[in-house]
Order: sequence, then C-alpha cells, then structure tokens
Amino acid sequence: MKTQAKLEYKIPNIFIVSSGRSGTSLLTSILNASQQINIPYESDFIARAYPFYKHKTNFNHKDYQQIFKLFKETSQPKGWGMSEEYLLSILDKKNPQTFTQVFGTICEAYHQSVGAENLLWGIKAPVLIASIDRIIKVNENAKIVHIVRDGRDVYLSYKNVHDKSKIKFGPRGLVSNALYWIDGLRRIEEFGKNYSNIYEFSYEDMLNNPQEEFKQLCDFIGIEYIPEMHENYFKSQTNKELVSPELMNSIHTKLKGGLDPKNTKKYLTKMSKSELFWYEIIAYPYLKKYGYEIHTSSFYSMLFYPLRLIIYFLARLFNDLRYSKRDRIFYKQSLALMSENMNESH
Repeated sequence: MKTQAKLEYKIPNIFIVSSGRSGTSLLTSILNASQQINIPYESDFIARAYPFYKHKTNFNHKDYQQIFKLFKETSQPKGWGMSEEYLLSILDKKNPQTFTQVFGTICEAYHQSVGAENLLWGIKAPVLIASIDRIIKVNENAKIVHIVRDGRDVYLSYKNVHDKSKIKFGPRGLVSNALYWIDGLRRIEEFGKNYSNIYEFSYEDMLNNPQEEFKQLCDFIGIEYIPEMHENYFKSQTNKELVSPELMNSIHTKLKGGLDPKNTKKYLTKMSKSELFWYEIIAYPYLKKYGYEIHTSSFYSMLFYPLRLIIYFLARLFNDLRYSKRDRIFYKQSLALMSENMNESH
C-alpha cells in the first residue's frame, strides 16, 4: 500500500537552497534549460505549511481552500500563477489525505498546467536551507542542492537589493549579513552529519568551470548533462517568464546573459578596509572552510574565537524565532483571507 501511494502522488525530488544571493535563480535557469527538469517560481510553502498540517489525515474541501490561501502567499507569483478554481478542482478530484499527498497534488496541478508532468520536479527557495528537516519528513528521498557563494559578495549583493531594488528583502547591515550567511552554512553542516543526500558546490566554481561542475551536478540529480544548458540558458522562454521584468532589470540581471566569471571577488574593490576586517573576523571559520581567501591576520581571528561561539549561538536562536514567527504569520494570513472570502460570499 505504501508503494502505491508513492506512485499515485509524485512529489518534487530536487530542492535548491542557499544563504541567499548565491546564484539559486541562475542555477534554476540553467537546470530548466536542460528540458529534463522543471523548477517553478520560488516557493517555501513546504516549510511554512508543514508544522500546521503534518499530523492531519482527514483533509476536506475547506482545508483545501485554506491551503490554497497559504500556498498563494508563500509561492511566487501568487501561487505559481494557478487560479483557486483550477487548483481546488484538482485537489477535490484527487482528495489527498496527508500533507505529502496534498503537496504532491499541488505540484502535479502546476506541472500539468505547463506540460511538464513527465519531467523531473524541483523546488527552489534559498530560505529552505533552514527547513531541510521538514523537506525530508515530506520526502525521505529528497536530494538537496546547496550552492554557496563568498559571504562578502553575498553581503554586497544584499546591500544592492536594499539600495536599488523596489522590493527589499534579506538581512541589512554587515553583522546581520555575516551571521545569516554563517547560520545557513552551519545548518547544512549539522544536517549533513546524518543525511548524505546533499550536493554542495560553489557559485564561483559554477562560473569558472561550468562543464565539470554541471556534469557532476547532473549526475547527482539524475539527468543527462547537456552543454547547451549553461551555454544558452538565457534564451529559454520558460526562464524569461519565471522572473518579473522589474526583478530581471534590478537584482537578477545576470539571468539575461551568459555566465560571467568576472562576477566574483567584488568585495576587493567595493568593501572598505574596515568592512572587510570585521566581516572576516566574524566569518573567518567558514570563509576558511570553503577555501575563500582571507586578508585579515589569523592572529586577530583566533582572539575572537570565544566571542564567535556566543554570537553564532545567539544568531541561531534569533533565526529560529524569526522562522517560527514567519510560519505563524503566513498561516494567520491564510486564515484571514479565507475568512474574508467567506464573508464576501455571504
């Protein structure tokens, strides 16, 4: 019976995560260009909804209505572009009775709507780096792809978002950026001790040696490596539709052209000496672990070792509280939207 359920409810198997501003959108575009996998708009629905539906085994139409509201709030653009009428019709027809089945039915509805039901399915959302445990509980065979980028360039990228983009997101300030980057890497590090189905590679290697990197990544994912996927990804119409023109022209400009090996080490010219010093003091262990060049004396780095342990611990507590608050906010929003709709119908 268990095997039958797995066949009946197909669910995404590839999950792309990062600490943000690390090339997940670029990676998604490249993989989609292989025409063997389909990764929709960004969505962290699986993480936000799981705490509230993980034990439920008797879903009905009213539950599906509420789930649609939550899915719409946590998946761009507004529920992967699916109408409530369309998605509810499929949920009612298949009548899934566990959260895993509900999630699979939602994904099936989307992929049917775009003709991608026979491709491999994936999910992309950097923030899922903090919810890998939830992903595995929904799909025990999930493959996690983690892309890491030099934290100093990540800091500059987030700074650019807050300075130039109309849509603001992510941590502000050097310290919060450094701790957010580190906490994501620590979560991957800790989870990887007990879960081996994680593939990790760097943004810089993807730009500088795409052929070798994508051969290995495709082997992990289970698709055929095709050079055109990273050579001509920017010509894919599917990818052009996955990012709004506003974001394409502000924070995702690199999706419009080919891979640019020069888009690395921007911190060397765009960070002040003071910024560079303090970032490296905070992030020294993880810059070193991932092989990034360090410009601050190791003597100063050792002096700050005890303080790092404290601030890493506090950063984890803060982020856990923030993610928990995020769960509750989205859930309450879905309830409020459903209540509004019920009032309007009466």
